[in-house]
Amino acid sequence: MQKAPLAPAAHFWKNKSVFVTGATGFLGGWLIRELLERDARVIALVRRERPDSQFQLERQHQRVTIVEGTVWDRGLLESCIEDHQIDIIFHTTMTGGDVTGTLGAPADCFRSTAESTLWMLEALRTTYSDTTLIVSSSDKAYGRQKIPYREEQPLAPRHPQEVAKAAQDLLAQSFGKVYGVKTAVTRCANYYGPFDFNFSRIVPYVARCAAEKSAPVLRSNGQFIRDFIHVQESAWAHLDLAERVAKDESVRGEAFNYSYGEGRTVLQIVNEILDIAGVRLTPEIQDTATHEIPDMLLSSEKARSMLGWSPRMTFQDSLETTVHWYLDRFGRA
Repeated sequence: MQKAPLAPAAHFWKNKSVFVTGATGFLGGWLIRELLERDARVIALVRRERPDSQFQLERQHQRVTIVEGTVWDRGLLESCIEDHQIDIIFHTTMTGGDVTGTLGAPADCFRSTAESTLWMLEALRTTYSDTTLIVSSSDKAYGRQKIPYREEQPLAPRHPQEVAKAAQDLLAQSFGKVYGVKTAVTRCANYYGPFDFNFSRIVPYVARCAAEKSAPVLRSNGQFIRDFIHVQESAWAHLDLAERVAKDESVRGEAFNYSYGEGRTVLQIVNEILDIAGVRLTPEIQDTATHEIPDMLLSSEKARSMLGWSPRMTFQDSLETTVHWYLDRFGRA
């Protein structure tokens, strides 16, 4: 796993009080790792323990201040910001975790994203104007429309998860542009990387199949187009954006796409993973997926031109590192 080259402004994070929601989630764990390396003081919101999370496996829980509760508890959020004098918030949590999971709990999905974002923004607007909030939206907020997705396109959600993400996204844009709240939005492509144990996602699932020499089963027809970004790359992007928002009024209320911009079909991704693992397996294609957006691809030109962002890893190298991590964890033949 790669380390971020510490930028000239790395001192920005030293002793900063940083609140991370979704601490036991995939992105949350990677954000906390990077923040601890930069000597930030991390306050982690934990709804329930997850022994298989990076938060637990890397013993992050021993190095942060834990706040127990739900992210839609307005009183808890406001007392946390006050009691810990929070400088920066990374709002990453989403109940349900993925398209399938949120189908069964749409109300909790909406509360954990849109409702919680509203309470945070309102607290910053009325009381904590020096606090910066980075909202983790999603490429899924775009819904089904022409690719590559660009930020000037109107959001067109349909699935409950897409609607919830779009709602929190638009709220952050509104409060940033209308009230000057220090906030901005990330819309990232599909994450992959070590410590992802959500095996409904294609990369960890197929990598585990390769380790166990079990043929992967695909819900889709294998021809859906997907775009990706390594989760550590995303964590770096979140940190860079927070620094910029804290200092630069021109980016407040803006949304930014982040991805490698390399669209691949699901079947191409599967075959790349199997090739890296050096195993010969024939995927079983069920073609039963009914709620997935068929084609998703992001343009990151806005982040490149406005923020000077560019990836620090390549897709190929980081995918190879990720696959070998799963092979080591689940046993090589």
